[in-house]
Amino acid sequence: MDLAHLAGRRLMFAAMALIVSATVAACGGSSTETPTARKLDPAKLTSSLPAAKGDVDKIIWNLTTGEPDTLDPRNAAGYSSGQVVKNVCDSLLSMNADFSTRPSLATMEQRSPTELVFTLRDGVTFSDGTPVTADDVVYSLKRSADPTAIVSFVFLYVEAIKKTGDKEVTVTFKQPDALFADSMATISGAVVKKEWAERAGKDVGTPSGGLVCSGPFTLGEWKSGSGITLTRNDGYWNKELRPFAKEVGFTFVTDATAVAQALNAGEIDGAYELPFSTVPSLQKSQKGRLIFGPSTQTVSLAVARPDGPLADNKLRRALQRAVDRDALAKVVFHGAAEANYTLLAPASWPGGQRALYQTAYDAYVKERSYDLQAAKTLVQGSSYKGDTVVLATMAGDETMSRTAQLVQQQAKAIGVTVKIQTMQPLVWAEASYDASKRPGVDLMLSQNFNAGQSPLEPLGFDLLPEQPYNYTGYANAEVTKLLTEARQTLDPVESARKIIEAQEIFEPDASSVPLLSTNTITFLGNRLTGAVTSFAYWSMPQMAYVGAAG
Repeated sequence: MDLAHLAGRRLMFAAMALIVSATVAACGGSSTETPTARKLDPAKLTSSLPAAKGDVDKIIWNLTTGEPDTLDPRNAAGYSSGQVVKNVCDSLLSMNADFSTRPSLATMEQRSPTELVFTLRDGVTFSDGTPVTADDVVYSLKRSADPTAIVSFVFLYVEAIKKTGDKEVTVTFKQPDALFADSMATISGAVVKKEWAERAGKDVGTPSGGLVCSGPFTLGEWKSGSGITLTRNDGYWNKELRPFAKEVGFTFVTDATAVAQALNAGEIDGAYELPFSTVPSLQKSQKGRLIFGPSTQTVSLAVARPDGPLADNKLRRALQRAVDRDALAKVVFHGAAEANYTLLAPASWPGGQRALYQTAYDAYVKERSYDLQAAKTLVQGSSYKGDTVVLATMAGDETMSRTAQLVQQQAKAIGVTVKIQTMQPLVWAEASYDASKRPGVDLMLSQNFNAGQSPLEPLGFDLLPEQPYNYTGYANAEVTKLLTEARQTLDPVESARKIIEAQEIFEPDASSVPLLSTNTITFLGNRLTGAVTSFAYWSMPQMAYVGAAG
């Protein structure tokens, strides 16, 4: 499941000025050389920092994408909301910094291809000291499976969720589901206290209603527009993950300059997903260090509608070759990104099947390499007659604005007229999943993320019929069949082969122009260590690991 897609909030990047001329100079000209496929090398990135050595009274941590709209786990699919929730709510399974999973509240047994059994571990309790029961698990999973829940896609093939023992819950499926199990380490598998949630009703996860779960922190005060305070759960059942911080204060500073200044001044201890424009300043900071970590995030140009100039596949293919992705990553994103050439980015490849995906990927690198002359030829052979292509970006985001301007200038170089249209943040968020909010828009420049390394997440939402992020109405019976079979195949190698076979069909249709695979950018003050710095932090109780450096 692509949680960012589901939330309809595609994270945009913050301020970066005075680089257009440098970018165009770096990206200008044409090349006929085929680049070598750039293999994702996790060794060059950092997934976590050395373990903390002691307690701290308080950590001030910034949510760079702003205040959460909800902390209800089943709908906490935004960057800020999911991050906070995972500190308060444990899931049935837990994610590691390398995106692998392990037992948390429960152990898991796949008793048959269509039967998954969760057994609660001894001594698991909610923050109020009461035990987590099988009834709480059944209630929470059914609540998340409700069609109104953002995470309900994970439960698509679930037939029943039943208590089958004092500490046992059995999930049965209409057909095997390769996506479900690992999703139980994300917000999809979060467990809330049934008795409390039923009383709270629609106020679950709101400033007035709060949140009662079993995580290492409890939700203290949530002052709308100001901050959120978490308090250490000193009765936390998991003795192996006792938080080092007695209190965590989340701030909501979204302005890039203000965030960098506060971090450099030591007023804020740390933050994830920092704007790319802050990289040069923070790399020189005396107050802390900047870390690039593995991430499942991508930047792309999504074809926003089935008609218009981009209905012509040759024009879409021309755009694939018109952007110098390497220069974009280096100049605009300050090296915190890699060129990406397919809808399924390398960061989403499961480690065990990486070689299979790499072989398929290399062909697309060759086919879509930066080549203005090849792009011009495709435009000349298309039905394009000079119509304006409208490219939408979110207002107030200078880095994406510069990226859009680069696309605009390189499109002009191949004879295509691009008009940039900015949308206010709320309109942009709605437009990302509601076609009525994007009339006349041909392309949307945005970033998406997956909760884990599962190719089925983005592909299902972008390519299957009737999905809200299938902007062009793409419907290919063979692709649908192969992706459905891949989800039903529990053998990861065979599942990967079916996905790659589907890729051979949908990639030539070029319904999206992938640009970059971006890193998670983390800043941590010198007095602290222990932070998880891969994007897995989003599905982990990440603040529990941060503590004194010495």
